[in-house]
Parts: sequence; C-alpha cells; structure tokens
Amino acid sequence: MRGVSPAAPDGDHTPLFRLLGPVRVGPPGGPQVRPGPPRQQAVLGVLLLRRRRPVTVAGLVAAVWGNDAPASAAGNLRTYAWALRTLLEPGRAPGEPARILLGDERGYMLDTPPESVDAWRFEQQVEAARKVRERGDTAAEHALLAGALALWTGEALAGVPGPFAEEERTRLAALRTTARKRHIVCALRLGLHHTVIPELSMLTREFPLDEELRALLMRALHGCGRQAEAFTVFADTHRVLDEELGVAPCPELTALNARLLAHDPPLLVRRPPPRTPARPQTRSARLPDEAERALGDAMSALTKGADRAVVPVLAITGPAGAGKTALARRIADSAADRFPDGRLYAELRTWGPGEAGSGPLLGYLLHALGIPAAGIPADPDQRAALYRSALAVRRVLVVLDGTRDAAQAVPLLPGTPGSAVLLTTRSRVLPFELPAATHIELTAPPAAAPPCRVDIDVPDTAAPDTAAPGCEDLPPELARAARRLTRHGTFPSSVDALAAVLGTGPADAARIAEALVDARVLDTPAAGAYRPRGRP
Repeated sequence: MRGVSPAAPDGDHTPLFRLLGPVRVGPPGGPQVRPGPPRQQAVLGVLLLRRRRPVTVAGLVAAVWGNDAPASAAGNLRTYAWALRTLLEPGRAPGEPARILLGDERGYMLDTPPESVDAWRFEQQVEAARKVRERGDTAAEHALLAGALALWTGEALAGVPGPFAEEERTRLAALRTTARKRHIVCALRLGLHHTVIPELSMLTREFPLDEELRALLMRALHGCGRQAEAFTVFADTHRVLDEELGVAPCPELTALNARLLAHDPPLLVRRPPPRTPARPQTRSARLPDEAERALGDAMSALTKGADRAVVPVLAITGPAGAGKTALARRIADSAADRFPDGRLYAELRTWGPGEAGSGPLLGYLLHALGIPAAGIPADPDQRAALYRSALAVRRVLVVLDGTRDAAQAVPLLPGTPGSAVLLTTRSRVLPFELPAATHIELTAPPAAAPPCRVDIDVPDTAAPDTAAPGCEDLPPELARAARRLTRHGTFPSSVDALAAVLGTGPADAARIAEALVDARVLDTPAAGAYRPRGRP
C-alpha cells in the first residue's frame, strides 16, 4: 500500500489474538482485553483471518455491514483503524510509522505472525493431527487434538456482527466439531472410554440428530460396562429421529446396536496391552475339534429356512465346558453377512424361569430392536406379538445362550422366515421340542486342572476365609461358595446337601452349583449331582 512500509514487529511485544471465543487481544503473558465495540472487533477479525493479505475499504465494508452499510461506513472504518492502532501499539510516538496495522486510503492489512492468532494455531494442529493419523499414531493424534481444542473458550467470534464473522463462525464451528469427534475416537481406541462420556452426553443434547455422536456415546458406555445405558441411547435416538424427521436410525447405528447386543467388542476399541503376561491357552479356551468340523453344517442349517419357508433353529447341546458358547459366537460371526439387520443376543442363564419369554426378557429384546419404552405393552401376549412383528421386517440372527427348556425358548422364536435362531443348551431334549431345529452335540473336554481348586481333603473348618487360592477371579458370591466347599470335609453331592453347607435354599444352591460348573470348579455327572472337577 502506498506510503506505508511494513516493519517486522518485535516478537517479544507482538500481541496475541483470541478469536475462538469472545474476541480478546493482549501481550504475551499479560492481560487480554476486548478490542473495542462489536464492529471494531469485526474489522479486527476480518484482518486477522485474511492472514497478512490486504483488504480494500469496500471489502471491509461488505464484510462488516453487508448490504446494510451506512453512508458513514468508510469514515467509521478510519475511526476503528485509529483505535486499533492505539490498542496494538500503545508506545508508538506521533508521526511514527505503524508497524502492525498498516493502511492507506485503499485499504488495510495486519502485519502479525500467523501463530499470534489462536484460530490459525488451531487449524495447524488439526492438520498435524491428520498427518500423524495417516501414520497410525493414535496417541499422538489424541494429544495434538487435545491441544487444539484447548484453545477454544466459547463460540468463535462471539457477539461479533457482520456476514464475514457469521461465515467464519460456521466454518470454525464445523472444524471444531470434527476435531472433537476425532479426539473422542482416539480416546476410545486408547481405551479411555470414561473420559469422554461427559462430553458426549453434552454434545448429544446439543446436537440430538447427530447419529455419529450417538454412536460414539454408545461405544463409550459399552466400553465402561454400562450396556443398559448404551441400548437406551439407541432407543432414544430411534424415538427422536421418528418424532423429528420421521426416519429410522441409519444402518451404521443399527448395526452397531446389533453388535453391542451380541457382546462383540466395539469397533473403535483398541485394547491396551495386558499388564501381565497372557496365560498359555488351554483346551477349554479353544473350540473342540468336533465343533470346528460342525461349522459348515451349522451355516447350512441357519440359512436353509429361506427355501423351506420356516425359521431355522440351530441348537448346540453339551455339558458345561464343552465349548457351546464359543462355537455359537464363531457361527454367529461366520453368518453375519447372511443377516444384514444384525443379531439379538440374550444370555438366558441370567433370567429367572418366570421372566423368560413373557416378562422383562421380551421387553429387553423389544428395547434392543429400537422400540421405545412407551411403545412396549405390559401384557405378555402383546409383547410377544410386537416382538414377532418387529422381526417380520428384519433379517436377524437371534442368539439365545444358556437356554433351559422349550418354555423359555418358544416365545423368543421369530414368527416369519428371514430370521434364524442359534441357541445353546445343556438339555439334550430341547432340540427335539423345537420346530425346524438342527442339532449339534458337543462332548465334554478331557478333565483338566480346574482354575479354582476345590480340595475336599482339608477338613479344617477354622481355616481363614482366604483359603482356596486361585478363586480370586471368581465373582465374590461364587468365591465364597468355593471357599466353604473347600473347608468342608465330605463333599456334598446333592442340591440339598449343597444348600445345607452354603446356608441357602435349594434353588439358590442349584444356581450357585451350576455357576461353579460353568467356572470349571465342579462337574455334574448326573442331573442334580455335583462333585469337584477331576474327582471320580
């Protein structure tokens, strides 16, 4: 610009500018102040975001006033420029050339280093995060994005008028939202689920129609073991989208809900390395040989229903420790592409006999299918009808793990072809009581050293409660039961005898005994009979 020579500002005294929140300016390490009235802030914002490029008077007028510029706009600009020079260079003597805000009758330019503007630093750090992401360095990306987001103190250019400020507010807000999502994704991949739940909860309230944010919240909750809350997020999303837009959740969100229901690990989680060396794999940790050979037959059994106009049911039977659940998960994973609407998973061992099918379990499955709580009827028959109607328009694999009997399973079967059922059970009778069922039977693996020793040769009833080493991985109730049995001289084999030793009723004793069988502490040689694992 004519008559003005830019002079490099003294780096020690160059002011710092904050645009990512209320506009502020001040020296490094000194107080930050508001740079004048709103339109003067608008002029400063335009010059800063143009990054050392001249802006004509006409351009400034359009950026600050738009189509509503008064006749005095050019004169007002000269006043704002004078006030900004006084603020930015308080020690400049009269007649001394300006070093920061340069200008003449044609226009103005701010000669400041880019790093003095927080908006520039934010965009640079976001770009640096993108580059390290390409190298697969999640921890570095997380740290860079954390630093970038820390620069924000509120809405960008808060309270600044004019079309230019509005456009920049929108642009910077979009960049910030993207950076926040990426920062959350990194946290989930690093296993920091609990750190992002408060922010995600706030963001989903602020942007209730953003399905990506809701998916991230579901993953974070699931990663913290808060599965019920994760499924509630999906149901609430289904309700909000239906009420506001008349649409269902997107396929990606629906698929995520199905994966969480199936107890699959969240897609974004990269678990941290274990702190202790992994234990050597035992036979109980892998599928039995006969189970591996059954995979092909199982796939055929689950998909033949489309040709026969029936709902196929695949029942996997076998004693505790035979690998039923592991095989069911392997089959469900292998068949995932045959059921595009995902899978429903219910662990039936955790539901009492009166709850299965007609009570809370059907309500749980309806909720998992996206039916809002207000739409789930109280009547069991109406719940069953709604459940089958919901499955009639979907292709879903229903996985029922630990099924006791036909009375528990039948209400959970889909009513129309397209979906299929995969269940595990200890009952050898159940497969023959279900329509269109194919049966795979697994045998017990060879006896091996139990993970939690129950030593019946220690009759000392005064042994401390810390006896039975190796039980520390069991839930407290089961660990206490195992210790009591360890201290008992003659091992009780019947449910009534177990109840007497454990101080419970027969029903609770049977439940505990079955759980200890699942934990490979006890064997069950016959119905209602139990013994320490590996003992004759």
